[in-house]
Amino acid sequence: MCFISPGGKWGLEKNLLAVFRFYSWIIGTMDPGWGRMVVLLCLMMTASLTSAVDVSKEGALIKALTTGYNPMIRPSNASNPAVVVALGLAMTEIAELHEKTEIFESGAFLRHLWADYRLSWEPSKYGGIITVHIPAASVWKPDIVLINSADTVTEKQDPLVIVFHTGTVFYSPKMRLRAPCSLDLTKFPFDEQICKLTFGSWTYDNSNINLTHFAFGENGLDIADLRVNREWSVTESLATRADKEFQYATNKYPLIEFSFRLQRNPTYYRHVFILPAVLLAILVPFQFLLPPDSKDRMILGGVLMMGIILLLIMLQDFLPEAHPTIPTLASYYSVTLIWIALSMIASIWVINTQSRGPRGRRVPELMRQCILRGLRRLVCLGDDAYFPLNEIDTLSMKSLDIPAVEPIVKSDISGNQSKLEKDVEEILRHVQTMIICTKTAQARKEVQNEWKEVAVVLDRVLCFLFGATFLLYTFVLLV
Repeated sequence: MCFISPGGKWGLEKNLLAVFRFYSWIIGTMDPGWGRMVVLLCLMMTASLTSAVDVSKEGALIKALTTGYNPMIRPSNASNPAVVVALGLAMTEIAELHEKTEIFESGAFLRHLWADYRLSWEPSKYGGIITVHIPAASVWKPDIVLINSADTVTEKQDPLVIVFHTGTVFYSPKMRLRAPCSLDLTKFPFDEQICKLTFGSWTYDNSNINLTHFAFGENGLDIADLRVNREWSVTESLATRADKEFQYATNKYPLIEFSFRLQRNPTYYRHVFILPAVLLAILVPFQFLLPPDSKDRMILGGVLMMGIILLLIMLQDFLPEAHPTIPTLASYYSVTLIWIALSMIASIWVINTQSRGPRGRRVPELMRQCILRGLRRLVCLGDDAYFPLNEIDTLSMKSLDIPAVEPIVKSDISGNQSKLEKDVEEILRHVQTMIICTKTAQARKEVQNEWKEVAVVLDRVLCFLFGATFLLYTFVLLV
């Protein structure tokens, strides 16, 4: 139906009007549905014919370029013995910075640009074609690798190379880069890390390859398409070129190093590692506000110690082992753990001080003057009536011996007492015994209350001391 000759120009440039008239005649003489299908088929054949002419020219060009081309030979000549390779890095993502293994993992396009005089042509001879795409294995490529790679084999997607008619070759493989990164975790989680990616030729020295910065981006480093990372952000990037000298080589090897300053987002770590530690540390002074004879004091201290130990274990699982620098947060955990242990020792001392009363020992006069009359008002316990203090001297336990009861009624001449007299005498003896026991209990109670008052004053002093210490080391270590 479509009278199109591949050898002629009918339907392409000269007789375009005749083609449209032919398609109109088809629509007018045939069924409308079949007419549209035939016209569509003819248009597709016309477009394929045009592309076929271009493909044939591109195929002839690629065949002419690859015929006799040896990808093992470096494209150098007498005037330019060293191949100039422009190297650039287009970062696409920061996959992760592994703190445990100190590995910086990222994804990027490694851009190469060099000139190969064997791959140049005249566009006028091949239908105006100025670029072709050739498999990367068909042309010579510089053996640029990640010098400081953490893996023996770098994961790479090998794309086609773009060849321009001037002989310029553009090659940009996508790579998964893993490189060691020495971490400074002193200010964790408010830290900044500097990671470096060093690229260079694996076998060619500077007499064979001269590395330069890629023209696009800042010294060939492009982070415009960098995917946003929830944990790390790039605050500064730098690309530098250097020549490294090895002992076994006479010439130096060119290297290009890309450096990245990464800043951590501390939001997650602030809620997981810092806030619980501060809350546990702030509870240490408050355990001295519990009564001295309360058993919950030691239980609270043990719970606080277990909480800090749990946070230390979590931090240890997150950070690298045997690291030369200790995070300030770990020091904060250690100081808090030490203060919890000291608070438990101080609580034991206060409990022991409070228990001296039942053993019948009086408060020494010096301690009474310093603690009960001096520190008591200083720590705001002047009006505290939790344990009332009797200002008079306490009774001595040794002076409360029960005296012998003298009989009130004398016996008669015969030496015999009546039954009534014996009963009265026995009652008086019991009354005196009860009085002495009451006085003894009262004196013992006064001694106990006085020691309890001493313990309360010591608790309040320790509460202020540990509270001030908490504010001090929290400000020094975390702020």
